[in-house]
Amino acid sequence: MMAAPIYRHPDGEGTIQFDAANSRLFLFNAAEGPSAYALIGPWGLREVAAKLLALAEEMGVQQ
Repeated sequence: MMAAPIYRHPDGEGTIQFDAANSRLFLFNAAEGPSAYALIGPWGLREVAAKLLALAEEMGVQQ
């Protein structure tokens, strides 16, 4: 698998990676290894990105 890291937890506890060749978004947990994946295409990635951005904005306002 040639997944590109999207996010790495600052303490090394997990990562989110994307494998473009297979259109899979992976969640890795440091204790368990790959813990979940989802098949996702360009539209799905855009939707996830928009929702994550909205959540980050909401969290930033609350802090």
